[in-house]
Amino acid sequence: MQASRYRILGLVGQGQFGKVYCASDRRTGQLVALKELSHQRAPTHQFLQELWFIISLQHPHIAACLGLEHIQTGRYLVMDYCEGGTLRHLLEQQDSLRLQEVLNLIIGVLDGLHYVHQRGIIHCDIKPENILLTLQSQGWHSKLSDFGIARRLHKAGKLSPSEKPSTFTGGSPAYMAPERFYGLYSPRSDIYAVGIVLFELLVGDRPFHGLPGELMWAHLNQRLQIPPEIPEVLQTVIQKALEKLPARRYSTADEMAEALRKVMVNPQIQTLADSIIVWKIPDSPPKNPSKLSEVNPPSVPLLLDHSISLPSVQHSRFPLSCIANFPYLYTAFGQTLEIWSTPQNSSPSVQQVDVSPQEQIQFSEPILAMLPTANGCCILTQNRIHHFTPFQRNPKFLLNLSTIESLKSYHQKSTIDNSGGKDDQLTALKLASSQDLRYRIAIEPESHYMALAFSGQLRFYSLTEKFGSTCIKPLKKLSFSVPQVPEIMFLDRRHLLAIWLNFKNQNFNMFRVYTRRGIPIGNLKLSIPLKQILPTPQPYTLLGIGQNDQPHLVLLHLKPLSVIRIPLNSPPTLACATPWGYVIADQQGKYTCFNLEGNFLENYLGPVNPQAMTSWGETGLAIVNHTDQQGYLHFVKSINFEQDL
Repeated sequence: MQASRYRILGLVGQGQFGKVYCASDRRTGQLVALKELSHQRAPTHQFLQELWFIISLQHPHIAACLGLEHIQTGRYLVMDYCEGGTLRHLLEQQDSLRLQEVLNLIIGVLDGLHYVHQRGIIHCDIKPENILLTLQSQGWHSKLSDFGIARRLHKAGKLSPSEKPSTFTGGSPAYMAPERFYGLYSPRSDIYAVGIVLFELLVGDRPFHGLPGELMWAHLNQRLQIPPEIPEVLQTVIQKALEKLPARRYSTADEMAEALRKVMVNPQIQTLADSIIVWKIPDSPPKNPSKLSEVNPPSVPLLLDHSISLPSVQHSRFPLSCIANFPYLYTAFGQTLEIWSTPQNSSPSVQQVDVSPQEQIQFSEPILAMLPTANGCCILTQNRIHHFTPFQRNPKFLLNLSTIESLKSYHQKSTIDNSGGKDDQLTALKLASSQDLRYRIAIEPESHYMALAFSGQLRFYSLTEKFGSTCIKPLKKLSFSVPQVPEIMFLDRRHLLAIWLNFKNQNFNMFRVYTRRGIPIGNLKLSIPLKQILPTPQPYTLLGIGQNDQPHLVLLHLKPLSVIRIPLNSPPTLACATPWGYVIADQQGKYTCFNLEGNFLENYLGPVNPQAMTSWGETGLAIVNHTDQQGYLHFVKSINFEQDL
């Protein structure tokens, strides 16, 4: 692809005519999907047919064609890139949709279909694999794709002379209307397929199964059975969409969409709108199948292997924090840094959690945050950045921020309103170390480079060791018109990511990638409502925390871009990324664990009012919490983690 204007970032799928790649425009940085159309799988007439269809269709719920790339290595359609993948990917995730989101997705599909049908085109292959998703501020947004076997309306209704009903293979039998098996087409055939998709989204499984011949018999003869847990008003819509005779179905896609809009304002549906749909697992025992309910499995107690009292922080306006760099753990409270370590010869696999205090260090300013480095940690105070390793007796001064004019003139606002209540204070304590810092830093994994971000500027430094001390050397300074301080993190040894959440108050997030020496590489905009974003141990993967009005987690895989959204019943106050998965916690001491794919593992009950949390060993946790009188450091090893994983 050297002659192409697009840079391929990774393979994202396999279409019926070839592979699908995520790529970026070399000039603008815009992400696109390159859909390969091989000569073997897509003859010229079929290629031209799909090209005509998608170029002529311009609708918010249809994946748009942005151009044609015809180079020496092959033919490619340049399409909208949908970071959410396909609806099939969403169906494969556990507990990934709320009822209202399901109805909005299907209404979007029907709106796109109505537009298509009005222009004399029948899609003929509606299924979850051909419904693409993008994540917007309102939630998932659906787009129809793959018009490879679409038919023009004046040709629909019968097979060509060379085709026979018994040998017809166009489409997917699991989603085909009964008449499709006899080569008959109409807009109502697409409506039937949408009814199958709606059934699958609500139940977690299709109504009919089997080989193509068995599926044909089932669509033609088998009575539809809708689980009684589905609300009656929704059962009525599904039943009409899946009538065996086309004349009994909805006459248009718009008619079915209007029926679903009326369902959404039904009082029974409104009470269930925010309920997460619990899908049954295919081939599993029929335990609570097709249940619409709040996902709230019973919680089991966390096993606290060891707890240590910390000095009283009752009146501190600065956060408690902890980070791990096994076998060392660093805790900060007020102006005190305390270093803990495991016994000698311990390893993460042994799950040794007993620690002993090694040293306690006092700083002249309160500690606002800490970051792990290759051999220790960086300590951030209001005016200085320090570097510390367990082999040093004292922290080494790294950078004096008061000498930077832009920071010198900055007046840091108080993170706590002294007149506020207890809950407000607890919230402020948690957020002070991340959201209210006037500056942020990022350390390259091998601790050879550092980036510093503050209002309107991003600076890059090299770090070197001389005579046992870390020395810092300025490399580059970049200025911005945006006063907001970005989140920054190294993606690997060579690349830094800067993220402006709610960029310029325009309801989208700006991602910018730089080399470790400050050379800009590219930009990316995502319209995902996030209030915080964290790095994870997984390569090019970030963990985002959604807004409280629609609580959720977001897993962002950046190479190539893909998004996994995990709806939550309540907003988390704390999140932690570990080598085995993710943990969120709330103020009441409920800890919820997910694996690396975002699938739910277990709910636990643990220390209330958690202030900081970090991975410890292979499957353990270290948690710092605060009560009315005292702070505590807890070490956790759950006997269920390995079993669940």
